[in-house]
Parts: sequence; C-alpha cells; structure tokens
Amino acid sequence: MSTQELISKEVENLPEPLQREVYDFARYLRLKTSGELQLFREFESWEAASDEDFLKLEQRMAEVE
Repeated sequence: MSTQELISKEVENLPEPLQREVYDFARYLRLKTSGELQLFREFESWEAASDEDFLKLEQRMAEVE
C-alpha cells in the first residue's frame, strides 16, 4: 500500500475537525518546502507596506513559482 493510500485511509476515519487539522498541516509542509511560507509570513507582517514593497514581494513570489 502506498504512503498516499495509508494517509487517506487514516484520514477518512477521523472526524471532520481533525481532518481539517491534517489538511492544514499538509499545507504548512508544502509551503515550508517550497519556500512560500517565508514569503507568506513577510506579506502578513507588511500591513503598512508601500506600493513599492508590495511590488517587490510579488516579484519574489513569481520567482518561487
């Protein structure tokens, strides 16, 4: 049985709130691995960022993709 199948089997037996936690964790791991997590945190911390700062962030995000 593949890892994907093992994960699916375990998750389908969990109640919905715990399934959501598994999803959130998997998404966190994907963002962390791809480098997007750091960019996301930077974006959140720039509440009062200028237009120039926002453009720089968009360019960096495009480079990650």
